[in-house]
Amino acid sequence: MGELDLEKLLLSPEFQAAGGLILALVVGYAISTALAGALARAAAQTHRDLDQQLLALMRRPVWVTAVIVALEWAGDRQQLAAAEQATFDATLGTIVVVVWATALVRAVDEVLVALLRRASSGQPGLAFVRGRAAGLIHFLVRIVLLLAGLYLVMVLWGLDVRAWQVSAGVAGAVLGFAAQDSLGNLISAVFLVGDAPLRIGDYIRVDKQMRGRVTDIGWRSTRILTNDGVEVNLPNARLGAQRIVNESAGPHEAIRLACEFAVEYGRMPEEVRAAVLPGVAGLPELRGDLPAELQFRGPTEAGLRFALVVYLANPSRRSQGTDVTNSHILRALRAAGIGLAYSSHEVHAAGPLATALQAALVPGPSHVH
Repeated sequence: MGELDLEKLLLSPEFQAAGGLILALVVGYAISTALAGALARAAAQTHRDLDQQLLALMRRPVWVTAVIVALEWAGDRQQLAAAEQATFDATLGTIVVVVWATALVRAVDEVLVALLRRASSGQPGLAFVRGRAAGLIHFLVRIVLLLAGLYLVMVLWGLDVRAWQVSAGVAGAVLGFAAQDSLGNLISAVFLVGDAPLRIGDYIRVDKQMRGRVTDIGWRSTRILTNDGVEVNLPNARLGAQRIVNESAGPHEAIRLACEFAVEYGRMPEEVRAAVLPGVAGLPELRGDLPAELQFRGPTEAGLRFALVVYLANPSRRSQGTDVTNSHILRALRAAGIGLAYSSHEVHAAGPLATALQAALVPGPSHVH
């Protein structure tokens, strides 16, 4: 009799449900303990606080998920009615969605805080999380997680989401058409940050029309401070479609300046180099540690064209550097007796019109009466 009662007890849905719940609690505790051990080992092997914090955030959702799975199994053992079973399943699914959405929001917060710390320390490639951009990212992530969680909850409770999907599609199409310029700037900003053709602090020239220092790379526009002290906001879409010359890139972190000039025919490049290059290293506004170079660019109609290539000490003083370099070129050429090239033209005229013109311009001999 006792064995029969024990067998009935083991096969009863209530006992199986209680046993499943206890098993789920034990399994959840074991998983939580295993994660805690992994955290301890990670803390002993690495100094990355972000990894440890993300692992810690995953402990509770994993434990709750294990308990929810056990409760679902226990509910199936109870053989509830269809309506009650649907409500029970929807309630458990809602709890899982809420727990995981909360954990993901906290994980995104931790990642943003870590990125802000690295950006404030000057690490390249993280300009997109500075200033108001971090708050915008945080807001957008929360909205996406909220909408995704709301959609899952509606599906779990059997609500009709087709009307909501249609409304969301129409609203997205309207917003996309109305904000197509802003979306283009946003996509260009992603490419600028990912491809990194320029960074904050670089001196760039945009399509031979503008030159200045990059002060900020935003989601909509990039700010450039020109040499005249004027801040210009360029839309990212326009910046991505134009040619950008990054003057701060290259083998040297310096701005290269090329001052062109032309000398008269009959001079050799070696003679011009010997006259111009001495003394360039000591000029103000220029970097003396980077050697200057005199390049022969070829002949022209007026003379021989050269370019003196130097490096600016302060990129914002480009006009002053050009003035100092050109003044040195003029003094050096004058001291060496080398003349600058100039354009000259000879006019040859013939025929009756030329004879009449010559008679009018050159008076004949005067007669004395």
